[in-house]
Amino acid sequence: VYEAGLCDERDRDKDWVKTNGHTPSIMDYARFNYVAQPEDGIAPDDLIPKVGPSDVFATKWGYTPLPDAKTPDAEKATLDEWAREQDAKPYLRFTTANSFGADPGEETEAVGDIDATAATALGLRNLRKVADMLIPATTRDGVSYEDLGEAYSRLVAQWRVEMGHVANVIGGVDSKELYGGQDGLRFTPVPKTRQSMAVQFLLQNALETPTFLINPDLLRRIEPSGVVSRLHRAQLSLLNAMLQPSRLDRMVEQGAMDPAAYTLVQYLADLREGIWHELRTPAKPIDIYRRNVQRAYLATIDNRLHGRVVPSDEVRALLKGELRAVDLQIRRALPSVADTATRRHLQDARDEIAAILDPRAMRTSPIPSRGAGPVDDDTIAASDGSSTTSDGYDFDNDPFLQAPDGCWVDLTVK
Repeated sequence: VYEAGLCDERDRDKDWVKTNGHTPSIMDYARFNYVAQPEDGIAPDDLIPKVGPSDVFATKWGYTPLPDAKTPDAEKATLDEWAREQDAKPYLRFTTANSFGADPGEETEAVGDIDATAATALGLRNLRKVADMLIPATTRDGVSYEDLGEAYSRLVAQWRVEMGHVANVIGGVDSKELYGGQDGLRFTPVPKTRQSMAVQFLLQNALETPTFLINPDLLRRIEPSGVVSRLHRAQLSLLNAMLQPSRLDRMVEQGAMDPAAYTLVQYLADLREGIWHELRTPAKPIDIYRRNVQRAYLATIDNRLHGRVVPSDEVRALLKGELRAVDLQIRRALPSVADTATRRHLQDARDEIAAILDPRAMRTSPIPSRGAGPVDDDTIAASDGSSTTSDGYDFDNDPFLQAPDGCWVDLTVK
């Protein structure tokens, strides 16, 4: 995986893309250019992967003969000089050793990941266009709607993939492989502004209901029911990513080392205020999709506190504090809530918070399970393991959060 994707301007430049492709390397496994827009005039053949500038650079560095160098050590000065080209061109860099997935620029399936938030905003435009095209593109007289169902499932998965790129900006580090004698630092936390913008983007575009994925005319052709649970699982998957233990621990350390950092306290407060913003206007009903987002928030924190990975003392204290803050906000809002479903949801949320915080609550140790029958490893689908929610999402076996076991993984959300 190459460290940083191209900037969005070049990903949308038809001449650049024709010559260089839309990612630095074909080894980025970004199967299509989702940043490009119809008005960019990029030819369809240039929207799919091709050999990129990093591939050319690596081939030159690794295979160009140096006839004047009689030993491997004699080649070193020339090779080091060539390698310095990466200082001015980040898209030529390969993955930084020991970055452990902390760099948002080191991702597969990503286009324009040098600014994942801007790239995903453009990708979202295209997903909305694709959603409107699914029925005419997949239906034929006398043929079942199987292709429509498959295409819709992959549309939801692509939405989850692109939102995941933004999630990885939070608590992330910009990395650069350096050796002794080179200036600079190998790991630099992503600036506070970029992290905060990523959080707000996700709150507005992922945790608010993606209505373009809820088209009754389409859904009633492929299933009698299922969209509520499907979106719940997809948003659970995203919240699981946003609250990964390693991400939270990095943010604690970043805050301890840099007064200007985006701290975990700030992040959790922003997340709480965005997910529970309806509590500021309690007279308005909370619909089923937003109720499920709030349930997903509680379920994810429950898993962080009581799941397979034991949280650090700092993370545990801060997460418990967030639950208490939500409980207080709900208690204050309830007298003004008139809608029955909303009132019962909020009362239930208080019960859930009390159970999560109660050390006497009976719990079963998480045991990973893939469900009663065979389930594709690259699919988020219902599972009956004790590490799962009532909607079937398995925190411990999410294919969107696992290292891919192949080059072109087909992810779906059933």
